[in-house]
Amino acid sequence: MPLPDPRLDELLASEGPKLESLLRWLLEASPLESVDGEARRTSRLRRLHEALVERGLLGPLAEEWNHASAIRLLAETGLPDRTSLLGEGFLRVVDRLIPRLDSEGDLYALLDRLELRASDAEWIEGLPPDLKATWGQVISPPRDIWVHAARLLSHRASAVGLSRDLLNLDGTSTDADSPFFDLAHAARACGEAPADAPAREAWERCRTDCLLALSQAHGHLDDRGVSTDLVFRLELLEAQLKRIDQLLAFAGGRGDGSAFAAELALGSADQHSLRALVNTSVKRLARKMVEHTGDTGEHYIARNLKEWKAMGWAAAGGGLLTAGTALLKYGGSALPLAPLLMGLFLSLNYAVSFCLMQLLGFSLASKQPAMTASALARALENGNGQEREIELVAAITRTQVIATIGNVCAAMPAALAISGLWIWRTGHGALSQETALHSLHGTHPLHAWTLVFAAVTGVLLWISSLAAGWAANWSAYRRLPEALARSRRIQALLGRQRSAWLGRFMHRNISGFVGYAALGALLVFVPMAFAFAGLHLEVRHVTLQSASLALAAASLWAQGALPWSEALWGLLGITLIGALNFTVSFALALWTALRARAFNGPARRHLWWNILKAFNRQPGRFLLPPSKGDALDSPHSGDAHA
Repeated sequence: MPLPDPRLDELLASEGPKLESLLRWLLEASPLESVDGEARRTSRLRRLHEALVERGLLGPLAEEWNHASAIRLLAETGLPDRTSLLGEGFLRVVDRLIPRLDSEGDLYALLDRLELRASDAEWIEGLPPDLKATWGQVISPPRDIWVHAARLLSHRASAVGLSRDLLNLDGTSTDADSPFFDLAHAARACGEAPADAPAREAWERCRTDCLLALSQAHGHLDDRGVSTDLVFRLELLEAQLKRIDQLLAFAGGRGDGSAFAAELALGSADQHSLRALVNTSVKRLARKMVEHTGDTGEHYIARNLKEWKAMGWAAAGGGLLTAGTALLKYGGSALPLAPLLMGLFLSLNYAVSFCLMQLLGFSLASKQPAMTASALARALENGNGQEREIELVAAITRTQVIATIGNVCAAMPAALAISGLWIWRTGHGALSQETALHSLHGTHPLHAWTLVFAAVTGVLLWISSLAAGWAANWSAYRRLPEALARSRRIQALLGRQRSAWLGRFMHRNISGFVGYAALGALLVFVPMAFAFAGLHLEVRHVTLQSASLALAAASLWAQGALPWSEALWGLLGITLIGALNFTVSFALALWTALRARAFNGPARRHLWWNILKAFNRQPGRFLLPPSKGDALDSPHSGDAHA
């Protein structure tokens, strides 16, 4: 039998039971520590009921619990207050930082002030059956409260379900065909006559139709593209439909009170959690982004010797173009421009060069890892066999090796040729001695922060791949290629055929253009932002750095001031910069892709262990060109992601 508690006696003696004070007293006890085989909190709950019975206070406590705000408690606890992701996120941030005074006796606000945790919900669900039955009789609201809560929530769900962008997802039916038109009426009829079988069947039919409509909406998003706001509302509607069904079940005397109480407690615990808010919606967007990135990444994997050679030539073209980009970088840096104009000029230089590479079919080596990682994650999810997954990793690494070699081996000779022409025409190097020495010093692997800067550049490459994936998802969601092809204004300006061509062109290139534009901006403005904060940061991109090394070495040679040992160290630095660019961007992109696809940790570790063993046995498989007979099947040759 629970021992007397002076604190409880004091709480009950002061002007009758105070619900918040009693709940805080109850929650102070541990749900885990036990006394005589029963958790301390459970023992307190038992003692509280006995004390209320002894003092005749069960009735007043039940009245306080069945306050008018119980409707809000039942209808809103655990569900977002806003119908947009940004609005709900802003509200949660404000509520976390700024206190809010709610009306006296509001049970929803009371539950919020208690700051419940997930362990509290587990404790409620694990209560002994006798306590569940005893307290269920005390705190269970009357039927009209359940019905009012269900009606309130049904009207809100109808409004969300009939919003224009959700209706537009289904282009095969009229707005009036939406099952959300009948939701509030069906919920009211079922709540007011819970014993009426036709009313119950009508509600079940309406709820099923609504869930089917939501499932079809999810399918449309998968086919087109994902909007986090739409995903948020679809999941809100699913949660609202589930809650309405629970409330109507209680109105008909069929609900599981303890399970529902635990659900409310868990919902209250997550009510202000930003992580819980964005977890599903943003994960869905991340998955769609990496899917689009993976589609692009398939083109960066050489699956046979022919594709491997083609990648080498494409990378060589990219290297030739980068030599001119590096020269323009130094020319722009010498101009007397304000920092903002300087940043815009340099980022535009990079973006135009990179986009020109895409249009000409050239390749930028360090852009590939973040794209190919998503393709690898897709293969892992398909479960095509461990040996094929290892072969895919080998294909990715050897493709990256030839792409880097092609970039560097073309960029450096092209930069030397440009420098030779410059020296022949002007009699001096393209770079001043100070600038050239700084560039040479910045490539030395043991000087300054070269390797750290290379790793940071890998992070920027990964971010640019996210931008590319976002652009592809946004284009698919907006149906941008089709919109451009059918736009009356564009057709009037360009004609029907050219408008159709523009749509196809944007479908092929928008992802790459946005990714490259983002990369150009990141390479310039991130170091500028760090400088604004008093922190020194430079970027070390393997292709740009190799061209810069050649320009600097040639300029110093023309002046008779070339430190050959520094130049040789710079060649080693280029190798390490390329390795870090690849490793960091690939690792981050693969991590993002695997998390978006909910790929578990043990399977990832097992895969990497087997890859290391395969590399140890046959390093040439990962570094050298494939033999003539070797060919990796394309994922699109079967039914996977066709």
